[in-house]
Amino acid sequence: MEHGDLVTLVPALRGRLTVFDPRFPHGVRQVRGSRDPRKARVVLHGWFTDPSPFFEGGLSAGEATRVLNEAVAGATEALAEDEGEEGGPG
Repeated sequence: MEHGDLVTLVPALRGRLTVFDPRFPHGVRQVRGSRDPRKARVVLHGWFTDPSPFFEGGLSAGEATRVLNEAVAGATEALAEDEGEEGGPG
């Protein structure tokens, strides 16, 4: 087996939300850049809890909520499109 048979590399592109099933072994590489939250990347790592996510960092609760809601809406639309193209789950 080769590295490519076991690993899928996902480039760290700006404006990308990467969602995956954490039950599969996974890892990330460190991304270096600005520490200024207005210019930096945002990484959400962990499990979402009921009834809402928790977070820490430079964003206020309102700022984080807006960004998370936009990301979730985009992900939901993309997943719905993929499901329609592939004939649905199962």
